[in-house]
Amino acid sequence: MVTIPFTPPHVSVNRVRIADLPGLCLDDVVRGQAAYHLLSKEAVVLYALEQAHLLQLPPALLEDSPAAYRDLPLVVDGALSSSEPMKRAAAEHIARRLGRNLAYILLTLHRGDACNRVLRPDWTATEWDLWASIQSVRLGGGLVSGLLGKRLVEYATALIAELGYADELRIELTPYRQEMSVLGAGRYAPDDVSAVLCFDFGQTMIKRALLHLEQGAITALVALPSLPTDWAFSNVPTAALRYSGEEVLALVSDVLACTAEETGIRDAEILLSIAAYVDGGQVLGNGIYARMSTLAADVRPLLATAVRARNGTTSRIHLIHDGTAAAAVHAGEPHTAVIVAGTALGVGFCPPTSAGLRPLRLALPEI
Repeated sequence: MVTIPFTPPHVSVNRVRIADLPGLCLDDVVRGQAAYHLLSKEAVVLYALEQAHLLQLPPALLEDSPAAYRDLPLVVDGALSSSEPMKRAAAEHIARRLGRNLAYILLTLHRGDACNRVLRPDWTATEWDLWASIQSVRLGGGLVSGLLGKRLVEYATALIAELGYADELRIELTPYRQEMSVLGAGRYAPDDVSAVLCFDFGQTMIKRALLHLEQGAITALVALPSLPTDWAFSNVPTAALRYSGEEVLALVSDVLACTAEETGIRDAEILLSIAAYVDGGQVLGNGIYARMSTLAADVRPLLATAVRARNGTTSRIHLIHDGTAAAAVHAGEPHTAVIVAGTALGVGFCPPTSAGLRPLRLALPEI
């Protein structure tokens, strides 16, 4: 029996807003901003467009298009190692801005000043006290998978130290930056299987992996090519209404079925990390994936039936919130939260122990 913890929707940090940090020097561009607008794919895109001339962006990347939205963060990352000083300086400016933004977000959460609490009325003292207890943050996600992630953390760490919080709060990149959620989801696999298919359904990309297990431990991760989603992401509460539950179910089930065929895994155990909050088989909130819950309170049987109709196999499907999945990678690390930086910010809190999770026996990738 797979027991996956429930993470309630209101833990999201995307809507945390920074009014002030009394007693500290706060950059003017941060004041009044929500975390989502400070550290997300949208933020990188906006900063890149501001530096378009110095980055020498081609006309195609100046358009408001899904391709530009997808590719601009990669351009910024690549420019950090450019042989052209102008490009490199522009990218370094963006990395510094993002790193300082991250530091200010974490200090806002850690300090819990009254001026910021009042801007998040759905949070009680419980949520703020939890963040006050956090001493370490593990950062992962596609946005920080390259050199940009390393530089961003360096700038964030420097600002936290400059403001006098180095002994209270530290930031580290996870060794599994892009695979954080698929690997964490795999830790919830049953202990009697030798292989599981793991997915991370994001707003713009779908990551896939085949995990191999020996004696109940994860011993190998085979990353499969990521796939784009079929929709253009929009950070508008009503954006998901453009898609029906049937459309979203079809996309998810097609990816599951074709991946099972691609890997030759029949009757698969499937761990599905998703950019939505999950309670058992119910997908919560107003996001695109939550549209499936208009079809049934528990979407797992619907997905399994759709996969069986496609390839004739019987799949056991388990859903997990992406931040909760990512946090499982670092289970047992005390007072630690994870932030997954991608289209938006995913958050999870590391379980105090690894009890009930599949052990990791993987060689650590280089950071």
